[in-house]
Amino acid sequence: MAWITATYADDVTPDDEDFLTELYQALHQEAVGPESPYYVALERLPGNVLGQDAVPRLGREIRRSTVGNAFFLSGLRGSGKSSQLKRLRRDLGEIGFAVLMADAENYLDLRRPLDVTQMLFFLVGAIWDEAVELGWLERDAVTGGGWDRLKDWLKSLPNRITPTELEVGGEVGIPEVVKGNVVLRAEIRENPDFVKKLDSFLRGRQAELLGEARRIVADMVEAIRVRWTGDSWKGLVVIVDSLDHNRAIETENFNDVRRALANLFDLDRDKLILPSCRMVFTLPSYVRATGAGARYLTNVKVLEREGNPYAPGVDALREILRKRVPGRALDRLFADDALVEQLILASGGHLRMLLGLAVELITQAEVLPVDMPTVESSIQQVRNTLLPIPFDQLALLRTVSDTQQLPLGSEDEWHIVAELLNERLVLGYQNGEPWYCVHPLLRDRVDRDREEDATTRT
Repeated sequence: MAWITATYADDVTPDDEDFLTELYQALHQEAVGPESPYYVALERLPGNVLGQDAVPRLGREIRRSTVGNAFFLSGLRGSGKSSQLKRLRRDLGEIGFAVLMADAENYLDLRRPLDVTQMLFFLVGAIWDEAVELGWLERDAVTGGGWDRLKDWLKSLPNRITPTELEVGGEVGIPEVVKGNVVLRAEIRENPDFVKKLDSFLRGRQAELLGEARRIVADMVEAIRVRWTGDSWKGLVVIVDSLDHNRAIETENFNDVRRALANLFDLDRDKLILPSCRMVFTLPSYVRATGAGARYLTNVKVLEREGNPYAPGVDALREILRKRVPGRALDRLFADDALVEQLILASGGHLRMLLGLAVELITQAEVLPVDMPTVESSIQQVRNTLLPIPFDQLALLRTVSDTQQLPLGSEDEWHIVAELLNERLVLGYQNGEPWYCVHPLLRDRVDRDREEDATTRT
């Protein structure tokens, strides 16, 4: 057997190789919380690089509110929302709140439309699971736990037989909905037929479900309060994360998913509020949660509306890179500060893309510090991941470039706009109000399309 021995460029010393390896691993830790040495409190830096102080304001509202209130946080992908939520959890925990985070992606099939029934089952079960995981509840602290109490409640309902759309002439009763060994958490997330049967069986019983869910959560909150060991008890805060991932893969189903989620937090919002605790929901940008408590996170503003670099935003991202670099020796990685700024501006203020650009840079590095050709090659490689741009997206990108707003006209365009945001082709900033721009790596492609179109017309 022939063994292959790894070799490195002559100019990369063993010390440099160790330095790059440590940096590579640090860059792959994306959603870091305030306990991490890599964390940067962007909202505390000068220049208001995130626009409004969304999470600090959200924290103040939660502190000053009473139980039974709900709050909403929306943010663009790569805006650092997960890190901000971890900081919110820490800040509230330090003053006596019990704060748990429930990841909807672990409990719900976010590729399909959501309704009140699924959400209530998820909330009860997730609060139970997370409280047990945190050591706030023991498995026998509340008889049967959250999931078992829901199952027992279902079994206690009259065995009403109701028609189902699953098969012509079929009927759904309690035995079909909850078998003795059914695992509710797994069925709700992974079995769409089960979800349809559950919805069918509980049709007309939503008020009963809401009452039972509230009773179970109230019992859990009281059990947590009794066991609380902190200096003070200010109540339970439940942060529901990842609902912004609720989107259909298929274009034709996107509007069904969007309407369902919008209806949940418009028409049915009161049914998701649990009077014994405070709730925080993270929502996609296309769901406009109105009223007090709605906050919005954008990308880090590294550009002015006129396209000029915004120095405070560039400085903020430079600090993020510096904290990831071993020994914070940024000058060991870059030959001069202009190269750092070039990489930062290429990210457009998208935090994950900045880390991705840095990963590509050190992957290509054959000598330290890196030079301009290596920086430019790394940027081009990442740019290639955004190309090619489909024709329908290119047309809307031109509109974004011209208006600095999202082109949310017909419902057919909603899906495309969501993809533009999801794929990082469009970035958002704030100057008092949100505004949007084409990702800087794509501006030349959009401008070329505009020129080609003008030439065709003439």
